[in-house]
Amino acid sequence: MKKIIFALCILISFILGFAFKSATDGNEDRLKRVTGIGGIFFKCKDPKKMREWYSDHLGLRTNEYGAVFEWYQGADNSKKGFSQWSPFSEKTKYFQPSEKDFMINYRVEHLEKLVAELKKRKCNHRG
Repeated sequence: MKKIIFALCILISFILGFAFKSATDGNEDRLKRVTGIGGIFFKCKDPKKMREWYSDHLGLRTNEYGAVFEWYQGADNSKKGFSQWSPFSEKTKYFQPSEKDFMINYRVEHLEKLVAELKKRKCNHRG
């Protein structure tokens, strides 16, 4: 009988812990969720030669913009997603105001709500 009561106590503790975690995981946590990579962009001396090299040596199917990677979303594997890979001229102004040589775009759930939340918190990270 003691073993049954002990097992029930553990089970109830687990259920209550799970319920508490579920109740405290509100929309704020969901707003912060990065769901994947939208694109990788980088500067180089000769984007055309870079695309050709990746095509010839690594088998990327490139076009005038770079390459598109197709994938299926984990939560709903019937939905396709895409990520862009693109080399840019080292003289591009596209990344401004950043002076960095690369840019990574993330996929984020509820982007507008996330941006509003970050503004409310006065977050301004420019790395």
